[in-house]
Amino acid sequence: MDEIIDYIHRNGPDSNELLQQISLYKEFSPGSFAEGEEYLISAMGLFYKVGDAESIYSLIMKSVGGANTTASGDILTPVQASVRNAIIANQYISISAPTSAGKSYAIRDYLIETKGDAVIVVPSRALIAEYVSSLRSQFADRRDVMIMPFVDRVFTDRVRRRVFILTPERARQIASLKKSLDVNLFFFDEAHVSEEEGRGVVFDILVRRVVREFPAAKLVFAHPFVENPSAQLDKHGISTESSYSRAYSQGAVGKVFVYRHDNGCDYYFSPFEEKGYLQKNAVKFNGDFAEFALDSKRTLLAYVSKASIYNGTFLDSFRATIRNFTPLIDPKAKAIIEDVRRLIGADGGGQRSSMVELMKIGVVIHHGSVPLEVRFLIEKFIRLKYARICFATSTLAQGINMPFDVVWLETMRLSDATSEKRSLSFKNLIGRAGRLTREKKFDYGYVYTKRPILLSERLLDTYELSPVSVLDADEADVSADDWEIVKAVKDETYDDEMHMPESRKCRLESDSALVALASVLDTIYPSGVSGLEHLRGIAGRRAREGLKTDLRIIYEIYLGRPLKAGESAVFHEAISILSQVFAGRSFKEIAGTRFSRISRRDELDRTDAQFSQMAATLPNVEMEKPFPVFKGSKEKLPYDTIVFDTYDYLDKVVSFCLADTFSAAAEIFYEKKGDRRALKLIDMFRFGTNDHVSILLMRYGFQPEIVDELKLLVKRIDEAGITFKPEVRRARQVIRDAVDWYI
Repeated sequence: MDEIIDYIHRNGPDSNELLQQISLYKEFSPGSFAEGEEYLISAMGLFYKVGDAESIYSLIMKSVGGANTTASGDILTPVQASVRNAIIANQYISISAPTSAGKSYAIRDYLIETKGDAVIVVPSRALIAEYVSSLRSQFADRRDVMIMPFVDRVFTDRVRRRVFILTPERARQIASLKKSLDVNLFFFDEAHVSEEEGRGVVFDILVRRVVREFPAAKLVFAHPFVENPSAQLDKHGISTESSYSRAYSQGAVGKVFVYRHDNGCDYYFSPFEEKGYLQKNAVKFNGDFAEFALDSKRTLLAYVSKASIYNGTFLDSFRATIRNFTPLIDPKAKAIIEDVRRLIGADGGGQRSSMVELMKIGVVIHHGSVPLEVRFLIEKFIRLKYARICFATSTLAQGINMPFDVVWLETMRLSDATSEKRSLSFKNLIGRAGRLTREKKFDYGYVYTKRPILLSERLLDTYELSPVSVLDADEADVSADDWEIVKAVKDETYDDEMHMPESRKCRLESDSALVALASVLDTIYPSGVSGLEHLRGIAGRRAREGLKTDLRIIYEIYLGRPLKAGESAVFHEAISILSQVFAGRSFKEIAGTRFSRISRRDELDRTDAQFSQMAATLPNVEMEKPFPVFKGSKEKLPYDTIVFDTYDYLDKVVSFCLADTFSAAAEIFYEKKGDRRALKLIDMFRFGTNDHVSILLMRYGFQPEIVDELKLLVKRIDEAGITFKPEVRRARQVIRDAVDWYI
């Protein structure tokens, strides 16, 4: 132990291999390890864990670390202190660090102490939710600071400072409020999204616009496991005179690796040792690792494929164990499960949800297609330690802070395009193994695999950012649909206000596009009709078909090409779902209606499920053929599959791929024709309603799922302020929690 402490004192916990060795020491010699554990965590710089120091060394180290204290009194680790000091001293910062290093915590701490507005850019809506929750807790006693998940300026009577948590797509709107905001910090978390095809174009356009239009603001880029974070600055020509970049290797949580041998036994092994997976280099695990991992004291994350969740095979390796789980009896757990059931419309009969049934015994499912509000509830369920097993896909590799005691790799498949990107996602995923606690102890977790060779290869792979932006790429290196955007940036013909090339804007100004948009408005808002009930049911079928035709005309004009057969199938299903949103149907009503149609509930003579195109992002010129969300007997169609697919359509197709295009077309139509119905259409695409109070509530940050209930409790609302009726104090808990900060 003395040698380890001496090394860490000089170099820090600077490698995953070192953290693994420490973890194995504690695993095999817990008594001996305990004698030096306080010295170890002090040497690691985890000063907030030390508490009352029991040794002179710990006391001295804690005193030295005390020079870097947070607003809440916590002492920052050396990595966190270095990151915060770099932000204070420089305008442009690009860093990389392991998932447990606490880089985001250091940046959030800087946010509390600084002044002015700030923008945090994250790659997914799930990360928006996590940041909003975390920052609202940190700013809980600051009623003049508003944490907002979209670009807007409301509550002007009280709010003096705003922190926006946005995806790259939403963040494009920030320049529209530049004159009324004082943005002095942009933090780009998980900034390796710049390497993704499609989204990398949006990300890099955003960065360059921020540099141009907010010249005095600080820009911070954070990445996991990237060797050359300076490339993020190089690709945008950012000056090195006022910049800082560093790849931190220091971690804070250890890992123990275990694999299942072909002989049916489990073994400890080191992925960092050459051929460490060979039986002669491994150490036999005492007993069955599955029994150990599923001990009631531990939480387990089982990484599975999305396909296995859709077809139900994800449970195959765990059925015998799960069969012995007893139902949860805690009223709080039952209340969360009931909220999930209500949100997705599971009725226990024809619309039976396996997700809900599994939650009753402490088993949860988490992936990007689970409706966002349901994901919040599942994550709350996990944080309250009701979950015994969490089956998850690579969503958890996107930086979501949900650690577990054990990460069980049921599959090693990842969908990233290159082996380097797969290795990066993999490192992010296994970073969830091991909870970093506040206790005076060294924390570590377990990683279990059946493919130790592939695990070793991916852990030893390195990942480097490209020093060249996709905006500077050649035509051969960019997809056909992205090239028009990239070329416009190169030619300086990209319209920043409309977020599209001028060539596309010109096409949307054509007579054909304007005629189609006029037809859309006549369909949705016919004269003499109030409300949108005319889009519902059999009577509204003709209107819905007309809507599909006209919106397709507009979208193909925007793209400058006809849709492929697969794209067309996605588009038509998306507009069918969108028309139900326009007609005022809730998510559970839409999912239930789709399930009834696809399962042919009223066609007793048919045994096969009706074809329905699976959701997929648009445009995709390679999508030549349609493919079904489910194929087989209608009796075997899982209700959850339709729930997931319906959410994908609303989130990934309508909101992410189509809404901006149709909103831009409506804005152009309004400028040309002065028809105010076009402004109502923009609101409909953005908020899913034209109800004024509902829109204002969503602009204030309330989730759409509670808006109908909440608006009955509003006394007054406008852009200046909001006042609730006294009855809000007697509303159900979720409503009281939602409005607490606003009162």
